Amino acid sequence: MDFLIPLIDFLQNHWLILAFLAPMFWALVNIIDVYFVGNVYKDALDGTIIAGLFQILPWTILIFFLKVNPGRLVNINQTLFISLLGGFLFASSFYFYFRALFSHNDAALLQIIWGLTIIVVPVLSFLFWGERLSLYKYSGMAIILSGATMLSMSKGLKAKIEKSYLLMMSGGIVFLSLSMVFENRAYANLAARGLGNQGFLIGFLFFSIGAFLAGIFFAIVGKRNPWPLIKKYLKILLLLEGISFLGNFASQGAISMAPSVSYVAAVETFLPAFIVLFSLLILFYFTYIAKKQGQIVKKIYQEQVGGLWVKIIATIIMAVGVYIIS
Repeated sequence: MDFLIPLIDFLQNHWLILAFLAPMFWALVNIIDVYFVGNVYKDALDGTIIAGLFQILPWTILIFFLKVNPGRLVNINQTLFISLLGGFLFASSFYFYFRALFSHNDAALLQIIWGLTIIVVPVLSFLFWGERLSLYKYSGMAIILSGATMLSMSKGLKAKIEKSYLLMMSGGIVFLSLSMVFENRAYANLAARGLGNQGFLIGFLFFSIGAFLAGIFFAIVGKRNPWPLIKKYLKILLLLEGISFLGNFASQGAISMAPSVSYVAAVETFLPAFIVLFSLLILFYFTYIAKKQGQIVKKIYQEQVGGLWVKIIATIIMAVGVYIIS
């Protein structure tokens, strides 16, 4: 596995690449989720449980890369708990994510509002750890936020943003932001132990355990048996969660390497742009290649490109903000 060392060293000096890979992979996941919400899942619990349980998959691969003596983990129990808690909160945010999708199956709209983590993450980082950023960094985040507020210019999009929808989204935003802040602290503590790349690997694996436990928690509380659904759609779920793993891995890597977790939250606001791009490609396929086939799929993904120009302009404005903070 020595060939991975140059790649890891490169990414450590280019965290922005990892930060952009995360929303790209997550956009693919969102595109598939849109189909599952419209045709497979019964409600938000189904999606939350399955997404949480599949977070344990990284252990089947990454455990072979772990070379740290277990004895060295004894003195970092608190850090490991923080990492595990971050994973639990991350998977718990899926519940609000899926509830919002069941309310309006528009993943691009959802992710634009989800981007408000760029406000919550810096606030939480300051409250928990006393992190302060320079004024122009905050101005870049403000510009990114202004892109999200452009939703009000589209009557079609504005009509979807009811009070109940915003309440659902606010729950997910808080849980996800807490997860990012806790994981950032866990990775910093592990790095301070001199564990190098192994520190990130340990933190990510405990993050995965926390997310898996959240899946079990929602299954027990919701009195759901996810096995019949998993068995029926196993192949596509493996693909879905495999892509999700790549997004999570890229995001956690960016969090561990970036100068501030707030920067990662800002870059990940580009997720809606990738959703719109992939949705346009799907619509192109079913319109000009498959033609009359896949009408249900076309209907679902047409909703993703509603208010297209507003979403494009909002993305451009957010890109200016990212340029400032990077």
